Amino acid sequence: MNTVNVFELAPALMLFCFAASITPGPNNILLTHSGTHFGVTKTLPHLLGIRAGMTIMHLAMLLGLGKLFLMQPKLHFFLQLCASGYILYLAYKVASSSQMKGENAQARPLNFYQGMLFQLINPKSYAVLMTLCTALTLPGSAYWPSAILGVVIFNLVAACSGLFWVNFGKYMRQFLNKPTTFKRFNWVMSLFLAASIPLVFISKSNTL
Repeated sequence: MNTVNVFELAPALMLFCFAASITPGPNNILLTHSGTHFGVTKTLPHLLGIRAGMTIMHLAMLLGLGKLFLMQPKLHFFLQLCASGYILYLAYKVASSSQMKGENAQARPLNFYQGMLFQLINPKSYAVLMTLCTALTLPGSAYWPSAILGVVIFNLVAACSGLFWVNFGKYMRQFLNKPTTFKRFNWVMSLFLAASIPLVFISKSNTL
């Protein structure tokens, strides 16, 4: 194994991971909304759950789960349907959330386990991870070193991207000082979330 060749892959990994994780998608829309409503600290479990779920799926792909989807396309389609239904449910929750403390007293950000489990049915996550596990790994004895490098870089880059969106949501809070403005913001976030559903079915390497 040539260690130099493995680390020469790092720039391509960083560019791909940045492009995949910084652009808007279901995870980033939810993180932005949560940052606006609950702040950075209360959104961190959700962000950590996303990273845990993605890491589990990444390792599963490296161990052969990606080949299972290639052999069983109906299974992949079933996951797409599950993800679409859950995204619609989340879009409804986002649209119906309120700024007013009395109305929103029971509201909670997504927790660690919810953030993690969502990745397990998110076909967009699978699409990005399949690219990482195929196009951005090296053959032969360098496969696992390059694969583990991908896991590490993806987590570091995507965590920073997620924090950006959480902080962006927190920043937006200052412009949403009226209940009507806040409600419109929720509806926009909800529509963006629902609009990501078609991409679940037509994209091969979509954003997170």
